Amino acid sequence: MMNTAELRRLSELRSLLEGFAARHAASHAASSPEHLKRLRALLKRLTQALRVRDYAAFREADFELHETLIEMAQVPQLKAAWRLAWDGLLHFHGQGFEDYFPDARVLADEHEHLVETIALGDPAAAEDAARSHVEAVWFRVAEKSSAATEPRGDPLQRATAHLAFRLHSPLKLTDVARKVAFTSAGNLSRLFRQHHGLSFQGYLQKLRLEKAAELLATTQLPVARIAKRVGYRDVSRLGQHFKRRFQTTPAEHRKTQCQLAP
Repeated sequence: MMNTAELRRLSELRSLLEGFAARHAASHAASSPEHLKRLRALLKRLTQALRVRDYAAFREADFELHETLIEMAQVPQLKAAWRLAWDGLLHFHGQGFEDYFPDARVLADEHEHLVETIALGDPAAAEDAARSHVEAVWFRVAEKSSAATEPRGDPLQRATAHLAFRLHSPLKLTDVARKVAFTSAGNLSRLFRQHHGLSFQGYLQKLRLEKAAELLATTQLPVARIAKRVGYRDVSRLGQHFKRRFQTTPAEHRKTQCQLAP
């Protein structure tokens, strides 16, 4: 049985391998219609399994989806290396489905984003989606384990880490304070202002806009998809907040960053 540090390193390896695979898969998207068709069919199976909380069906569809992504990359020996990492993490990811994935919609959205970035043929976006997905899975499991063993850990640290991995999810101060930071909403609000000079919502908005700026500069994802990825359901509201923070629109920011790129 591996200890936590060993599991963390193995999870990092899986993140690297799947990010690498997603980048190459996206570059082959236009010439791989059968792979894309299979990815979308598997996404439907996975989503249905999550809807009815059928863990066995979810794991089967999840494995086949990620395996198809690896095969789509068309890199010799990649599948063998990936399979070793995947198998090494099976027990780790399987030990608490009900606890670690209470919001099936969020998990379905993550898989959908991964598949669609590959289908768009955007290597940078696909790599970001793959790595974010794997790292978020690790964080959710580690967060749950930490809550059981260290319920009185640093509330601000727990809250900020939680926000960083859940930008695309609805996030409320009262919920994060009670379920993650294990403190009162008033105290958590005070800690954000004391250490970051921002309210809880101000800090969250800052993270979301910085991630949006990164995706605009490094990917070709449509602004509407980026908005959804960072937690904005209304793309016009993202535009308002983005201009207020960066004194430019998302489209202008992307154009400027492309001109600056070597």
